[in-house]
Amino acid sequence: MPLDKMPDSEEFVLTHESTVLHTQGVPVACIIDKNGLESSYQSLPNDLSLKAGLTGFLNKHDDLGLLMGFKLQIKTDSEFFEYTVYPNDEFIDTVIFNESISIIDEKMKNLFTLRKIVTDQFVKTRSEFDKFKKMIS
Repeated sequence: MPLDKMPDSEEFVLTHESTVLHTQGVPVACIIDKNGLESSYQSLPNDLSLKAGLTGFLNKHDDLGLLMGFKLQIKTDSEFFEYTVYPNDEFIDTVIFNESISIIDEKMKNLFTLRKIVTDQFVKTRSEFDKFKKMIS
């Protein structure tokens, strides 16, 4: 849904940058958390209440046209992290194919990695993409 039809477009202001790093030739989708303290993320992998979701949206910009972005939310019983990002195509492809996103700091150190991301997009995961390719061929 374009932001000009949303009641509060301020909720979709860019909060984090994204990049794709290559580890042993494999692209990894990363969100840069400049203020991220490693201690904030340390308990997340072991927290059974962890829920994460990725929601895409379109933002209408007067000069640039439509921009695609997403909100990534990570929630536990005691923690809440939210990232609003406007990624490039390489980042989007990497998320679709790898089904993961890493949160890194400014020094490119991994703080946390989410796997098996839940999205609301048309092609959600690599397995769905493969299924879609079989349907159209």
